[in-house]
Amino acid sequence: MLDFLWHLRGSVTLSSAAGHDVTLDRLEVLLEKQGKPLAERTSSRISFDDPLWRNPLGANWRPLVIYDHGRFWVEQGPGERRLRYDLRSLHGMVFCLFAAGMFFCIGLTGGGVLRAAKFALFAFGWLYGMNMVLALIRVPLLIRRTVRAT
Repeated sequence: MLDFLWHLRGSVTLSSAAGHDVTLDRLEVLLEKQGKPLAERTSSRISFDDPLWRNPLGANWRPLVIYDHGRFWVEQGPGERRLRYDLRSLHGMVFCLFAAGMFFCIGLTGGGVLRAAKFALFAFGWLYGMNMVLALIRVPLLIRRTVRAT
């Protein structure tokens, strides 16, 4: 329904030269560099689970920092292989909603409910929206570059 607000889903066409293991090995190295602990690895899938409160003062410049959970899996279709991914930023969204609530309360002290709502909406849009815009640009490029590396 509205889960597109906290999910990033996509896919990348894989070359036939690299096998499942090579692709997943590359993703495992990527997750390690991004500071995302590996939760599960099978022959065709890899996942991480990293709540935002685990390391709140960590490296905030990394592309995957906003995502608290993610899955990558390889699908074999007729004539092509695809890497699919589903990344979740629910914890980040909840944090930004909480911050927007604080800005709403601050806005109430300066003038009516309408002004407070505008203040809160701006704060949420700035905090969460800017993080997601950056992630929508950086993350697919990073994943594509990682799995297509030679």
